[in-house]
Amino acid sequence: MEEDDYCRPEYIPHELVSDILTRLDVKSLTRFRSVSTRWNSTIVHPSFSKSHLSRSSAGAGAPVTLVLSFINRFNSERTIFSVKILPDQTISQPNPTHILTIPGFAHPFISQSLNGLICFNLGAMCVCNPSTRKFLKLPWTKTETPAPSPASIRHRRNAFGFDPVSNAHKVLDTWITYNENEMIMEHKVFTVGAGCNKWRRIADGPSYFPFNESVCINGQIYFRALTSLTDSEEAVMVAFDVNREEFRFIQMRDDAISNSEEAVLIELDGHLTIVHHQDNVLSMRVLTDEEDAKWVKKRLEIPAMCSEVNDRQRFKFAGTTFSGEIIFAARSLEKPFYVFIYDIKKNEAKKVEICGLTDFKFDYSTAFMNVMSVNEHVETIKCLT
Repeated sequence: MEEDDYCRPEYIPHELVSDILTRLDVKSLTRFRSVSTRWNSTIVHPSFSKSHLSRSSAGAGAPVTLVLSFINRFNSERTIFSVKILPDQTISQPNPTHILTIPGFAHPFISQSLNGLICFNLGAMCVCNPSTRKFLKLPWTKTETPAPSPASIRHRRNAFGFDPVSNAHKVLDTWITYNENEMIMEHKVFTVGAGCNKWRRIADGPSYFPFNESVCINGQIYFRALTSLTDSEEAVMVAFDVNREEFRFIQMRDDAISNSEEAVLIELDGHLTIVHHQDNVLSMRVLTDEEDAKWVKKRLEIPAMCSEVNDRQRFKFAGTTFSGEIIFAARSLEKPFYVFIYDIKKNEAKKVEICGLTDFKFDYSTAFMNVMSVNEHVETIKCLT
């Protein structure tokens, strides 16, 4: 055997290289894109990002990664952080990671994290990948319906969804023109990463006035709505099929929880659930059969160790984890800053202090917490264009 044979590198099939790369974190993958043209094309390919996401999501017992968002009161900048919470972690956390700061204006809408992407309103809608620290500002939208009268009122609502069939993220933009009990609907959809930087107009569907909320579960975006604005009107659940881009109504129980604007929508064991927090009790309505509109009632008393969250002036429902735990967080950025992670199934809770948020360069006294942005997050290498 020649001496040079010992120095000659063994050939590694590219399929094996690709499999190894799916096991790496996004920070490493971003660097490795510069190794070669082939590695770059592999890493940015949609099938690779899907495989990488599957591995990122499959870590049983892995740390819970939370994404937190703050808005500066004066210049409207949105600052995004991430923090990892270890299993059974109840002590102070290390400093969170600053992801990025984006200029805009202080609009409260921000979505749950869906397969590694989040969506929020900067005047124009914006989709962000916190793992790559990239964001995509979508084109502006405006209503195309002429106002029927000077008394007409216009409202805009947005929602973010993921379609597991096509592996596509979509933003739903809805304009409602309301005039003398008549509602004119305009719906547009933007598909992230489709290579087309345009909104598509879709069928207007049924008339409704939506609550300012949404949650995406198994390719369906859900939110409550009124079919008219009369005093006696009860709320219905609206479901938007992200793949088919179609709307349908789901009847709800006629009770105070279903209609309460303080109630929130979450996913619990794959089911849509309405949660209402009052005093030390969580009252829930779980949609167990969507076709027959069957809702099951549940009631849980919050454990004594988590009783602080009953102070509604300080704490608010903030989001959920992938396993269905509920996150409560302080309404404003304060020191010390705590989150409570409440396990509904075990009826247990833990209190975690997140340190270092007030040590960043922005003046935290001028910021307030957009608590709806505190959600569990998973890494993804997905491109936004």
